[in-house]
Amino acid sequence: MSGTGPAMASAQRQLIVVVGGQSYALPGENVVEVLRRPRVTRVPHGPPALLGVSNLRGAVLPVVSLAKLMGTTQGSEERIVVLDLAGAAGLLVDAVLGLDLAETASANNQVDIAALLEKGFRRRATGTAADRQQLVVTPARDEARDEQRILIAFLVHGQTFALPLDAVIEVLRLPETITRIARADAAVLGLANVRNHALPILSLSSILGFALDGNDISARRVLVVEHEGAQIGFAVAAIEAIMRLDETAIDAVPPILQRGRGHAELDAIGRQGAGRPLVSILSVSRLFANETVGATVDAKSKEANSVAERSVTQKQEQFVVFDLGDERYGLPIAAVQEVVRLPDRVTRLPNGPRFVAGIINLRGRPVPIIDQRQRFDAPSAKDATQPRVIILAVGGLQAGFVVDAVSEVLSIAADSLAVAPPLSSERSAVFSRVANVGADGQLILLIDPGELLSRAEQDVIAEIAARQDPASTA
Repeated sequence: MSGTGPAMASAQRQLIVVVGGQSYALPGENVVEVLRRPRVTRVPHGPPALLGVSNLRGAVLPVVSLAKLMGTTQGSEERIVVLDLAGAAGLLVDAVLGLDLAETASANNQVDIAALLEKGFRRRATGTAADRQQLVVTPARDEARDEQRILIAFLVHGQTFALPLDAVIEVLRLPETITRIARADAAVLGLANVRNHALPILSLSSILGFALDGNDISARRVLVVEHEGAQIGFAVAAIEAIMRLDETAIDAVPPILQRGRGHAELDAIGRQGAGRPLVSILSVSRLFANETVGATVDAKSKEANSVAERSVTQKQEQFVVFDLGDERYGLPIAAVQEVVRLPDRVTRLPNGPRFVAGIINLRGRPVPIIDQRQRFDAPSAKDATQPRVIILAVGGLQAGFVVDAVSEVLSIAADSLAVAPPLSSERSAVFSRVANVGADGQLILLIDPGELLSRAEQDVIAEIAARQDPASTA
Protein backbone atom coordinates (compact mmCIF):
# COMPACT_ATOMS: atom_id res chain seq x y z
CA MET A 1 0.00 0.00 0.00
CA SER A 2 1.30 3.46 -0.83
CA GLY A 3 -0.11 6.92 -1.19
CA THR A 4 1.09 10.45 -1.72
CA GLY A 5 -2.17 12.25 -2.66
CA PRO A 6 -3.55 15.45 -1.16
CA ALA A 7 -5.84 13.56 1.20
CA MET A 8 -2.90 11.92 2.95
CA ALA A 9 -1.15 15.23 3.38
CA SER A 10 -4.20 16.90 4.88
CA ALA A 11 -3.93 18.11 8.48
CA GLN A 12 -7.56 17.08 9.00
CA ARG A 13 -6.75 13.40 8.57
CA GLN A 14 -4.96 10.80 10.64
CA LEU A 15 -3.25 7.62 9.53
CA ILE A 16 -4.42 4.64 11.60
CA VAL A 17 -1.69 2.03 12.15
CA VAL A 18 -1.38 -1.18 14.16
CA VAL A 19 1.54 -1.75 16.53
CA GLY A 20 1.66 -4.82 18.77
CA GLY A 21 -2.06 -5.50 18.33
CA GLN A 22 -3.09 -1.95 19.29
CA SER A 23 -4.23 0.79 16.88
CA TYR A 24 -2.66 4.24 16.94
CA ALA A 25 -3.21 7.48 15.04
CA LEU A 26 -0.40 9.38 13.33
CA PRO A 27 -0.85 12.96 12.05
CA GLY A 28 -1.66 12.76 8.35
CA GLU A 29 0.05 16.04 7.55
CA ASN A 30 3.48 14.44 8.11
CA VAL A 31 2.86 11.21 6.18
CA VAL A 32 4.57 11.00 2.79
CA GLU A 33 3.90 7.38 1.79
CA VAL A 34 3.46 3.83 3.06
CA LEU A 35 5.63 0.97 1.78
CA ARG A 36 6.46 -2.66 2.46
CA ARG A 37 9.34 -3.21 4.85
CA PRO A 38 12.57 -2.51 2.93
CA ARG A 39 16.06 -3.90 3.26
CA VAL A 40 17.69 -2.29 6.31
CA THR A 41 21.41 -1.71 6.96
CA ARG A 42 22.13 -1.89 10.68
CA VAL A 43 23.75 1.10 12.43
CA PRO A 44 25.94 -0.14 15.32
CA HIS A 45 25.45 1.65 18.63
CA GLY A 46 22.41 3.53 17.40
CA PRO A 47 19.53 4.18 19.80
CA PRO A 48 17.45 1.03 20.54
CA ALA A 49 14.58 2.20 18.36
CA LEU A 50 16.82 2.84 15.33
CA LEU A 51 16.97 -0.39 13.34
CA GLY A 52 19.21 1.12 10.68
CA VAL A 53 19.02 2.96 7.37
CA SER A 54 17.42 2.06 4.07
CA ASN A 55 17.56 3.21 0.47
CA LEU A 56 14.44 5.11 -0.59
CA ARG A 57 14.86 5.79 -4.30
CA GLY A 58 18.43 6.94 -3.81
CA ALA A 59 17.84 8.80 -0.53
CA VAL A 60 19.03 7.57 2.86
CA LEU A 61 16.08 6.85 5.14
CA PRO A 62 16.47 6.21 8.91
CA VAL A 63 14.26 3.24 9.87
CA VAL A 64 12.72 3.38 13.35
CA SER A 65 10.65 0.79 15.19
CA LEU A 66 7.56 2.59 16.49
CA ALA A 67 7.03 -0.20 19.03
CA LYS A 68 10.51 0.31 20.51
CA LEU A 69 10.07 4.06 20.37
CA MET A 70 6.89 3.80 22.47
CA GLY A 71 8.21 0.98 24.67
CA THR A 72 5.41 -1.40 23.71
CA THR A 73 5.20 -4.95 22.34
CA GLN A 74 6.73 -5.51 18.90
CA GLY A 75 4.68 -7.20 16.22
CA SER A 76 5.43 -8.26 12.67
CA GLU A 77 6.53 -4.75 11.56
CA GLU A 78 5.74 -5.44 7.90
CA ARG A 79 5.00 -1.87 6.80
CA ILE A 80 6.98 1.35 6.90
CA VAL A 81 5.36 4.77 7.16
CA VAL A 82 7.56 7.49 5.67
CA LEU A 83 7.23 10.78 7.52
CA ASP A 84 8.56 14.25 6.83
CA LEU A 85 9.63 15.71 10.17
CA ALA A 86 12.50 18.15 9.51
CA GLY A 87 13.82 15.38 7.27
CA ALA A 88 12.52 11.99 6.21
CA ALA A 89 12.17 9.13 8.68
CA GLY A 90 10.55 5.71 8.33
CA LEU A 91 8.38 4.18 11.08
CA LEU A 92 7.98 0.40 11.13
CA VAL A 93 4.45 -0.71 12.02
CA ASP A 94 2.57 -4.00 11.82
CA ALA A 95 -0.17 -2.80 9.50
CA VAL A 96 -1.83 0.33 8.12
CA LEU A 97 -5.61 0.43 8.42
CA GLY A 98 -6.11 3.61 6.41
CA LEU A 99 -6.88 7.31 6.68
CA ASP A 100 -9.61 8.71 8.88
CA LEU A 101 -10.91 12.12 9.83
CA ALA A 102 -9.39 13.57 12.98
CA GLU A 103 -12.79 13.72 14.69
CA THR A 104 -13.58 10.03 14.14
CA ALA A 105 -10.02 9.00 14.93
CA SER A 106 -10.14 10.48 18.42
CA ALA A 107 -10.89 7.10 19.95
CA ASN A 108 -7.53 5.81 18.79
CA ASN A 109 -4.36 6.40 20.75
CA GLN A 110 -2.90 9.67 19.47
CA VAL A 111 0.86 9.54 18.87
CA ASP A 112 2.95 12.69 19.13
CA ILE A 113 5.64 11.28 16.87
CA ALA A 114 7.76 14.46 16.85
CA ALA A 115 8.02 14.40 20.64
CA LEU A 116 8.80 10.66 20.66
CA LEU A 117 11.61 11.09 18.13
CA GLU A 118 13.02 14.04 20.04
CA LYS A 119 13.01 12.01 23.26
CA GLY A 120 14.30 8.77 21.75
CA PHE A 121 17.17 10.26 19.78
CA ARG A 122 19.95 12.57 20.66
CA ARG A 123 20.92 14.53 17.58
CA ARG A 124 24.60 15.28 17.39
CA ALA A 125 25.92 18.63 16.20
CA THR A 126 28.61 18.01 13.62
CA GLY A 127 28.34 21.04 11.38
CA THR A 128 26.21 21.58 8.32
CA ALA A 129 25.38 18.95 5.75
CA ALA A 130 27.64 20.74 3.30
CA ASP A 131 30.52 20.52 5.76
CA ARG A 132 29.95 16.79 6.19
CA GLN A 133 29.62 16.17 2.46
CA GLN A 134 33.01 17.78 1.82
CA LEU A 135 34.79 15.62 4.40
CA VAL A 136 38.48 15.41 3.54
CA VAL A 137 40.78 12.92 5.22
CA THR A 138 44.39 13.91 5.83
CA PRO A 139 46.62 10.91 6.58
CA ALA A 140 49.16 11.05 9.36
CA ARG A 141 52.43 12.48 8.20
CA ASP A 142 55.06 9.89 7.40
CA GLU A 143 58.46 11.37 6.66
CA ALA A 144 59.53 8.18 4.89
CA ARG A 145 56.41 8.03 2.74
CA ASP A 146 58.15 9.37 -0.37
CA GLU A 147 60.60 6.48 -0.11
CA GLN A 148 57.88 3.84 0.02
CA ARG A 149 55.72 2.14 -2.55
CA ILE A 150 52.06 1.58 -1.70
CA LEU A 151 50.93 -1.70 -3.23
CA ILE A 152 47.85 -3.88 -3.31
CA ALA A 153 48.86 -7.52 -3.00
CA PHE A 154 46.79 -10.46 -4.26
CA LEU A 155 47.01 -14.18 -4.89
CA VAL A 156 47.39 -15.72 -8.34
CA HIS A 157 47.89 -19.48 -8.58
CA GLY A 158 48.94 -19.58 -4.92
CA GLN A 159 51.63 -16.91 -5.35
CA THR A 160 51.68 -13.31 -4.10
CA PHE A 161 51.70 -10.56 -6.72
CA ALA A 162 51.15 -6.84 -6.39
CA LEU A 163 50.25 -3.73 -8.36
CA PRO A 164 50.73 -0.07 -7.44
CA LEU A 165 47.65 0.97 -5.51
CA ASP A 166 47.22 4.17 -7.51
CA ALA A 167 46.84 2.12 -10.70
CA VAL A 168 43.88 0.14 -9.32
CA ILE A 169 40.57 1.96 -9.80
CA GLU A 170 38.65 -0.51 -7.64
CA VAL A 171 38.47 -4.13 -6.51
CA LEU A 172 35.20 -5.98 -7.03
CA ARG A 173 33.76 -9.37 -6.32
CA LEU A 174 33.80 -11.52 -9.44
CA PRO A 175 30.39 -10.94 -11.11
CA GLU A 176 28.11 -13.97 -11.15
CA THR A 177 27.21 -13.35 -14.80
CA ILE A 178 29.99 -12.97 -17.37
CA THR A 179 29.21 -12.98 -21.09
CA ARG A 180 31.69 -15.07 -23.05
CA ILE A 181 33.18 -13.63 -26.23
CA ALA A 182 33.28 -15.86 -29.31
CA ARG A 183 36.74 -16.74 -30.62
CA ALA A 184 38.42 -14.72 -27.87
CA ASP A 185 41.80 -15.64 -26.42
CA ALA A 186 41.74 -18.23 -23.64
CA ALA A 187 42.72 -15.57 -21.11
CA VAL A 188 39.58 -13.52 -21.82
CA LEU A 189 36.86 -14.61 -19.40
CA GLY A 190 34.31 -12.29 -21.02
CA LEU A 191 32.37 -9.08 -20.41
CA ALA A 192 30.61 -8.09 -17.20
CA ASN A 193 28.08 -5.34 -16.59
CA VAL A 194 29.67 -3.08 -13.99
CA ARG A 195 27.46 -0.07 -13.24
CA ASN A 196 25.93 -0.16 -16.71
CA HIS A 197 29.26 -0.41 -18.54
CA ALA A 198 30.73 -3.48 -20.22
CA LEU A 199 34.01 -4.29 -18.47
CA PRO A 200 36.36 -6.84 -20.13
CA ILE A 201 37.58 -9.36 -17.56
CA LEU A 202 40.77 -11.32 -18.15
CA SER A 203 42.33 -14.11 -16.12
CA LEU A 204 45.58 -12.78 -14.69
CA SER A 205 46.56 -16.38 -13.98
CA SER A 206 46.36 -17.16 -17.69
CA ILE A 207 48.16 -13.98 -18.72
CA LEU A 208 51.02 -14.84 -16.37
CA GLY A 209 51.27 -18.31 -17.90
CA PHE A 210 49.75 -20.38 -15.07
CA ALA A 211 46.36 -21.41 -16.47
CA LEU A 212 45.90 -21.82 -20.19
CA ASP A 213 42.33 -23.07 -20.57
CA GLY A 214 40.48 -19.79 -19.93
CA ASN A 215 38.42 -21.32 -17.11
CA ASP A 216 39.97 -19.74 -14.05
CA ILE A 217 37.83 -21.37 -11.37
CA SER A 218 40.07 -19.91 -8.63
CA ALA A 219 39.10 -16.33 -9.48
CA ARG A 220 37.13 -14.56 -6.74
CA ARG A 221 38.03 -10.88 -7.11
CA VAL A 222 38.49 -8.46 -10.02
CA LEU A 223 41.04 -5.64 -10.00
CA VAL A 224 39.89 -2.84 -12.29
CA VAL A 225 43.04 -1.24 -13.70
CA GLU A 226 43.20 1.86 -15.89
CA HIS A 227 45.97 2.71 -18.33
CA GLU A 228 45.91 5.57 -20.85
CA GLY A 229 42.12 5.88 -20.67
CA ALA A 230 41.34 2.17 -21.00
CA GLN A 231 39.98 -0.03 -18.23
CA ILE A 232 40.44 -3.79 -17.87
CA GLY A 233 39.39 -6.14 -15.09
CA PHE A 234 41.97 -8.71 -14.01
CA ALA A 235 40.53 -11.74 -12.19
CA VAL A 236 42.57 -12.97 -9.20
CA ALA A 237 42.03 -15.53 -6.45
CA ALA A 238 41.99 -13.21 -3.41
CA ILE A 239 43.17 -9.89 -2.06
CA GLU A 240 46.06 -10.35 0.33
CA ALA A 241 46.88 -6.89 1.68
CA ILE A 242 47.48 -3.23 1.09
CA MET A 243 51.14 -2.76 1.96
CA ARG A 244 53.90 -0.19 2.10
CA LEU A 245 57.37 -1.34 1.13
CA ASP A 246 60.51 0.72 1.56
CA GLU A 247 62.46 1.19 -1.66
CA THR A 248 65.34 -0.59 0.07
CA ALA A 249 63.11 -3.70 0.27
CA ILE A 250 62.46 -3.72 -3.49
CA ASP A 251 64.89 -5.42 -5.86
CA ALA A 252 65.19 -5.56 -9.62
CA VAL A 253 63.94 -8.70 -11.35
CA PRO A 254 66.79 -11.15 -12.04
CA PRO A 255 67.34 -11.33 -15.83
CA ILE A 256 66.72 -15.08 -15.94
CA LEU A 257 63.15 -14.54 -14.68
CA GLN A 258 62.38 -12.29 -17.63
CA ARG A 259 62.46 -15.27 -19.97
CA GLY A 260 59.38 -17.24 -20.85
CA ARG A 261 55.69 -16.52 -21.05
CA GLY A 262 54.20 -14.11 -18.52
CA HIS A 263 57.37 -13.09 -16.73
CA ALA A 264 57.95 -9.95 -18.81
CA GLU A 265 55.09 -8.34 -16.88
CA LEU A 266 57.22 -8.30 -13.70
CA ASP A 267 58.59 -4.91 -12.66
CA ALA A 268 60.33 -5.72 -9.37
CA ILE A 269 60.54 -8.13 -6.43
CA GLY A 270 59.48 -6.99 -2.97
CA ARG A 271 60.74 -8.39 0.33
CA GLN A 272 58.13 -8.30 3.13
CA GLY A 273 60.39 -9.49 5.89
CA ALA A 274 61.69 -12.65 7.52
CA GLY A 275 59.42 -15.65 7.08
CA ARG A 276 57.03 -13.92 4.67
CA PRO A 277 56.85 -14.66 0.94
CA LEU A 278 58.41 -12.49 -1.72
CA VAL A 279 56.05 -10.23 -3.67
CA SER A 280 56.20 -10.14 -7.46
CA ILE A 281 55.41 -6.54 -8.41
CA LEU A 282 53.73 -6.25 -11.81
CA SER A 283 54.14 -3.42 -14.28
CA VAL A 284 50.87 -1.88 -15.46
CA SER A 285 52.35 -0.66 -18.74
CA ARG A 286 53.77 -4.10 -19.51
CA LEU A 287 50.50 -5.78 -18.65
CA PHE A 288 48.68 -3.54 -21.13
CA ALA A 289 51.40 -4.22 -23.69
CA ASN A 290 50.54 -7.93 -23.46
CA GLU A 291 49.18 -9.14 -26.80
CA THR A 292 45.90 -10.45 -25.35
CA VAL A 293 45.32 -7.38 -23.18
CA GLY A 294 46.18 -5.06 -26.05
CA ALA A 295 43.74 -6.77 -28.41
CA THR A 296 40.98 -6.57 -25.79
CA VAL A 297 41.69 -2.90 -25.18
CA ASP A 298 41.57 -2.17 -28.93
CA ALA A 299 38.22 -3.94 -29.22
CA LYS A 300 36.81 -1.83 -26.40
CA SER A 301 38.69 1.40 -27.09
CA LYS A 302 35.68 3.58 -27.90
CA GLU A 303 33.78 2.55 -24.81
CA ALA A 304 36.90 2.73 -22.65
CA ASN A 305 37.54 6.30 -23.79
CA SER A 306 33.95 7.32 -23.06
CA VAL A 307 34.26 5.76 -19.59
CA ALA A 308 37.45 7.74 -19.03
CA GLU A 309 35.71 10.96 -20.07
CA ARG A 310 32.84 10.29 -17.67
CA SER A 311 35.25 9.58 -14.83
CA VAL A 312 36.84 13.00 -15.33
CA THR A 313 33.52 14.86 -15.18
CA GLN A 314 32.13 12.82 -12.27
CA LYS A 315 34.15 13.26 -9.07
CA GLN A 316 34.80 9.95 -7.32
CA GLU A 317 36.24 8.85 -4.01
CA GLN A 318 37.90 5.55 -3.16
CA PHE A 319 36.93 3.47 -0.13
CA VAL A 320 38.23 0.25 1.38
CA VAL A 321 35.17 -1.91 2.06
CA PHE A 322 35.34 -4.48 4.86
CA ASP A 323 32.99 -7.09 6.28
CA LEU A 324 31.85 -7.58 9.88
CA GLY A 325 29.32 -10.36 10.15
CA ASP A 326 26.59 -9.72 7.59
CA GLU A 327 27.28 -6.00 7.30
CA ARG A 328 29.71 -4.03 5.15
CA TYR A 329 31.43 -0.78 6.03
CA GLY A 330 33.75 1.60 4.21
CA LEU A 331 36.81 3.67 5.09
CA PRO A 332 38.39 6.41 2.92
CA ILE A 333 41.44 4.88 1.32
CA ALA A 334 43.44 8.04 2.10
CA ALA A 335 43.36 7.15 5.81
CA VAL A 336 44.29 3.48 5.34
CA GLN A 337 48.00 2.97 5.78
CA GLU A 338 48.00 -0.78 5.27
CA VAL A 339 45.83 -3.90 5.32
CA VAL A 340 47.59 -6.97 6.69
CA ARG A 341 46.68 -10.46 7.82
CA LEU A 342 46.07 -10.85 11.53
CA PRO A 343 49.32 -12.40 12.83
CA ASP A 344 49.14 -15.77 14.53
CA ARG A 345 50.89 -14.27 17.53
CA VAL A 346 49.55 -11.10 19.12
CA THR A 347 51.02 -9.71 22.33
CA ARG A 348 48.16 -9.60 24.82
CA LEU A 349 47.63 -6.77 27.27
CA PRO A 350 47.14 -8.08 30.83
CA ASN A 351 43.78 -6.86 32.15
CA GLY A 352 43.30 -4.73 29.03
CA PRO A 353 39.85 -3.76 27.71
CA ARG A 354 37.99 -6.71 26.20
CA PHE A 355 37.94 -5.23 22.69
CA VAL A 356 41.71 -4.57 22.59
CA ALA A 357 43.16 -7.71 21.04
CA GLY A 358 46.74 -6.74 21.89
CA ILE A 359 49.76 -5.26 20.16
CA ILE A 360 51.51 -6.33 16.95
CA ASN A 361 54.94 -5.45 15.64
CA LEU A 362 54.59 -3.55 12.37
CA ARG A 363 58.10 -3.25 10.96
CA GLY A 364 59.60 -2.52 14.36
CA ARG A 365 56.77 -0.28 15.55
CA PRO A 366 54.20 -1.43 18.14
CA VAL A 367 50.62 -0.93 16.95
CA PRO A 368 47.57 -1.55 19.19
CA ILE A 369 44.97 -3.88 17.68
CA ILE A 370 41.25 -3.37 18.33
CA ASP A 371 38.57 -5.99 17.71
CA GLN A 372 35.92 -4.15 15.70
CA ARG A 373 33.47 -7.05 16.02
CA GLN A 374 33.04 -6.41 19.74
CA ARG A 375 32.95 -2.63 19.37
CA PHE A 376 30.28 -2.80 16.64
CA ASP A 377 28.35 -5.64 18.34
CA ALA A 378 28.63 -7.60 15.09
CA PRO A 379 27.46 -11.24 14.88
CA SER A 380 29.85 -14.02 13.93
CA ALA A 381 30.72 -14.38 10.27
CA LYS A 382 28.85 -17.07 8.34
CA ASP A 383 31.99 -18.36 6.67
CA ALA A 384 35.34 -19.03 8.25
CA THR A 385 37.61 -16.19 7.18
CA GLN A 386 41.19 -15.12 7.61
CA PRO A 387 40.82 -11.90 9.63
CA ARG A 388 42.51 -8.77 8.35
CA VAL A 389 43.91 -5.79 10.23
CA ILE A 390 43.26 -2.35 8.78
CA ILE A 391 45.98 0.05 9.92
CA LEU A 392 44.62 3.58 10.21
CA ALA A 393 46.55 6.77 10.81
CA VAL A 394 44.98 10.20 11.18
CA GLY A 395 46.86 13.07 12.75
CA GLY A 396 48.97 11.69 15.57
CA LEU A 397 46.79 8.62 16.14
CA GLN A 398 47.43 5.14 14.76
CA ALA A 399 45.78 1.80 15.44
CA GLY A 400 44.86 -1.47 13.76
CA PHE A 401 41.27 -2.65 13.53
CA VAL A 402 40.50 -6.37 13.18
CA VAL A 403 37.78 -7.16 10.63
CA ASP A 404 36.44 -10.36 9.08
CA ALA A 405 37.61 -9.56 5.58
CA VAL A 406 38.52 -6.73 3.24
CA SER A 407 36.25 -7.45 0.32
CA GLU A 408 36.54 -4.55 -2.09
CA VAL A 409 38.11 -1.25 -3.00
CA LEU A 410 35.34 0.88 -4.50
CA SER A 411 35.39 4.12 -6.46
CA ILE A 412 32.11 5.80 -5.59
CA ALA A 413 30.72 8.79 -7.47
CA ALA A 414 29.86 11.90 -5.51
CA ASP A 415 26.17 11.62 -6.39
CA SER A 416 26.07 8.18 -4.73
CA LEU A 417 27.26 9.59 -1.39
CA ALA A 418 24.96 11.10 1.20
CA VAL A 419 25.38 12.55 4.67
CA ALA A 420 24.47 10.05 7.38
CA PRO A 421 21.10 10.83 8.97
CA PRO A 422 21.37 12.68 12.31
CA LEU A 423 19.04 10.20 14.08
CA SER A 424 21.81 8.37 15.90
CA SER A 425 23.59 8.18 19.22
CA GLU A 426 26.94 9.65 20.19
CA ARG A 427 28.70 6.30 19.81
CA SER A 428 27.49 5.95 16.22
CA ALA A 429 28.96 9.33 15.30
CA VAL A 430 31.75 7.39 13.59
CA PHE A 431 29.44 6.98 10.58
CA SER A 432 29.74 10.22 8.65
CA ARG A 433 28.26 9.28 5.28
CA VAL A 434 26.37 6.55 3.46
CA ALA A 435 27.13 5.13 0.01
CA ASN A 436 24.35 3.91 -2.23
CA VAL A 437 25.79 1.03 -4.27
CA GLY A 438 24.29 -1.79 -6.26
CA ALA A 439 21.05 -2.15 -8.17
CA ASP A 440 19.41 -3.75 -5.12
CA GLY A 441 19.63 -0.53 -3.13
CA GLN A 442 22.40 -1.78 -0.86
CA LEU A 443 23.83 0.85 1.48
CA ILE A 444 27.34 0.93 2.92
CA LEU A 445 27.97 2.94 6.07
CA LEU A 446 31.10 5.06 5.63
CA ILE A 447 33.29 5.67 8.65
CA ASP A 448 34.98 8.91 9.64
CA PRO A 449 38.48 7.60 10.49
CA GLY A 450 39.21 10.50 12.85
CA GLU A 451 36.06 9.72 14.84
CA LEU A 452 36.88 6.01 14.83
CA LEU A 453 40.35 6.53 16.26
CA SER A 454 39.33 9.13 18.83
CA ARG A 455 36.32 7.01 19.85
CA ALA A 456 38.63 4.01 20.30
CA GLU A 457 40.80 6.08 22.64
CA GLN A 458 37.76 7.24 24.59
CA ASP A 459 36.39 3.70 24.87
CA VAL A 460 39.72 2.38 26.20
CA ILE A 461 39.97 5.17 28.78
CA ALA A 462 36.32 4.73 29.81
CA GLU A 463 36.67 0.98 30.32
CA ILE A 464 39.87 1.30 32.34
CA ALA A 465 38.26 4.02 34.47
CA ALA A 466 35.17 1.87 35.05
CA ARG A 467 37.35 -1.00 36.32
CA GLN A 468 39.12 1.31 38.76
CA ASP A 469 35.87 2.90 40.00
CA PRO A 470 34.58 0.89 43.02
CA ALA A 471 31.07 2.19 42.40
CA SER A 472 31.00 0.56 38.97
CA THR A 473 31.35 -2.88 40.49
CA ALA A 474 29.07 -2.31 43.45
